[in-house]
Amino acid sequence: MSRRKRFTRNLGRELASPLPLQTTSEWIRFEHEDEPYGVFSYISDAEALLSAAQLNELRALRGWFNEHLNAPDVLTKERFWFCAEAVQYVEKARLLSELFRSVGIPIVERRTKRVPGKVRWHDANQVAVVTYRDTPQSTKRAP
Repeated sequence: MSRRKRFTRNLGRELASPLPLQTTSEWIRFEHEDEPYGVFSYISDAEALLSAAQLNELRALRGWFNEHLNAPDVLTKERFWFCAEAVQYVEKARLLSELFRSVGIPIVERRTKRVPGKVRWHDANQVAVVTYRDTPQSTKRAP
């Protein structure tokens, strides 16, 4: 390819619009106290331990999240964090974690003031990241 063509091949193309500025002031994650797995990983474990009334509440919360929460299918090791501005999602996740704590599954709420890792996917309510080393996380690592 000639030098002239190499430097002129992008003329006339529009640049992609930049990503919107992140205005989120805080990120929130609900995960096991010692293991690096989120609250949704423990739904099947909790179903075996919950009473009938609690099981109905769990099913209602799970149905709400299935209806309202988007997530890509292709991610593998990323961790999901809620934006602090997604108040309704955080409240529902907090209810879910309280339900799990009532049967002995130690779910904790972690918060950070900066983006918690390298962003792989995001929407208005959550972000999927490969976690930075200094992000608040469990004491044990996944194998």
